[in-house]
Amino acid sequence: MTGETASPFFVREDGGSLTLPAENYIAGYRLSASDEPTVKIALPSEVVDIAVLSGARLSVWLSACDGRLILDGEGVDSKALEAALDAGPMRAQTLLTLIDACLDPHHLANEEDPVDDLTSLRAQLVEALAKVDTALTRLKAG
Repeated sequence: MTGETASPFFVREDGGSLTLPAENYIAGYRLSASDEPTVKIALPSEVVDIAVLSGARLSVWLSACDGRLILDGEGVDSKALEAALDAGPMRAQTLLTLIDACLDPHHLANEEDPVDDLTSLRAQLVEALAKVDTALTRLKAG
């Protein structure tokens, strides 16, 4: 080399971010004076996705004030979580929008036993409301 520095890169094989999933990711190094990779390797998306998602240890929380879903991850910094939220519809999702989607007739038509599924969902919602009532009673009591 002629004193140039190598810069690492990691991109989706198709170079875009609009279509998912990517088949492969490309990782490697580029010389600072060139866009052409000096070294590159293709990584199957399954390998990358499993490593990233299992390392992230993602969880979803529910905001008590507006029912919005909050994405959290033990192995992810706040900038990465913000980017993930900006990339999809999660910022607009609430408990009610999830229930609406679950009750969509097209969705229910694809279920094996929608009556049993909705009966189970209703029981969980009743239990959840009882827990909210208990928390309210406790908080009001001081």
